[in-house]
Amino acid sequence: MPLSHLLRSKGLRATPKRLSIMKILQSCTGPLTAEEVRARVADVDLVTVYRTLQSLHAAELAHEVRFKDGVMRYELSGGHHHHLVCTDCGVVEELEACDVEPLEKKVLKNSRGFKTISEHALEFFGLCNKCA
Repeated sequence: MPLSHLLRSKGLRATPKRLSIMKILQSCTGPLTAEEVRARVADVDLVTVYRTLQSLHAAELAHEVRFKDGVMRYELSGGHHHHLVCTDCGVVEELEACDVEPLEKKVLKNSRGFKTISEHALEFFGLCNKCA
């Protein structure tokens, strides 16, 4: 579905700035900070980038990703995946495979107070080939 249709389906106008920011998120291989988005888009101030990312998140078109460095990053929603993060240079690689269902079952079985798990996030930290 075209990005403009996605925006309209969530009640958002398909403005050029929103479309530009969504295209940037769509073209990247990992989540981006607002500052990284701003560096890739022309004629948009940082406040507009933050507001746009927040509105995309509220509309469930983008989701927030926070690694152990505490920095908020954003990526387009769709497709379940996890991340490999280089602890030296910060490069992020997405992992498409997710076989944690057996682990979720084990976690729930051993839990004293939980019946369900609605979502999970999994990040692996280490050194990329360049930094190793």
